[in-house]
Amino acid sequence: MSETGYKISRTVSVTDEDIKEAENYLKYHSFYAKLLKLDKYEQDYFGGGERVDIHSESTLAHARMFEIRHFIMTMQNSNEKLFLYYHYVRGDSVDRCAELIGISRSSAFRLKKRALALAAEKYVARRKREIG
Repeated sequence: MSETGYKISRTVSVTDEDIKEAENYLKYHSFYAKLLKLDKYEQDYFGGGERVDIHSESTLAHARMFEIRHFIMTMQNSNEKLFLYYHYVRGDSVDRCAELIGISRSSAFRLKKRALALAAEKYVARRKREIG
């Protein structure tokens, strides 16, 4: 384990950079949700009937959002998993997540740190499998 790294399990050690990369990956869920809202707004208020384009941004957005939800939901059941779901998928604030989980605000920030380290561990392991 490096000075800036975290050792979560016996097999994978993650660095601060890995954690940042995993957090950016999770943040894409809210980006794609906003993209879909904008697309719907555009269609509702500026016309243009139903677009049937299998290569549209909305198709990609739905697929990526599903991928991120699946990434979180396949984690072991824990408060960390709940936090990731409520914060990154539902878009709740850290304070709201603390309230929902039943912990203090300061505990929620510590939970976020642990949750991101666990997500980074899974993200790094998945990346290693994909690379070969």
